[in-house]
Amino acid sequence: MENPFGDDTTSTGGTRNYLLLVSTSQDNLKAIQKVVSNLKATVDKNAIPLWIDSKGIGVFMTTDLVAIDIRSAAFEGVMGEFSNIKDVVVTEVGSDWYAGDQTQIKNWLTSHAGSPLPVPADSRLRTRKAVTKRR
Repeated sequence: MENPFGDDTTSTGGTRNYLLLVSTSQDNLKAIQKVVSNLKATVDKNAIPLWIDSKGIGVFMTTDLVAIDIRSAAFEGVMGEFSNIKDVVVTEVGSDWYAGDQTQIKNWLTSHAGSPLPVPADSRLRTRKAVTKRR
């Protein structure tokens, strides 16, 4: 598959953290399970599904591959089974994030992406809330 952004699809040598999200319009549990198997076999043997159900999947992984290669590896041999894909997103997880305290994802993000950025004391949002409270 050609990369529509024209970016270099070769490995940069370092590993990065990614999230793959797939949404389908019909039940495709077998194909979704195959995507997880492909990711674990080709991209990251420790890939961690955030959720899996018959209409979608979210998987965290660490790899030296770029996003377009992750997408290609995930769907190797399953495209015919995914006739009703609504959307596919592969995004790199950066240094800032939010996850609720009671979620499993928080541990993964902390160990792979580090702690989220602290809220600055002069945050635009905090300043606006303080002005609203004074009125």
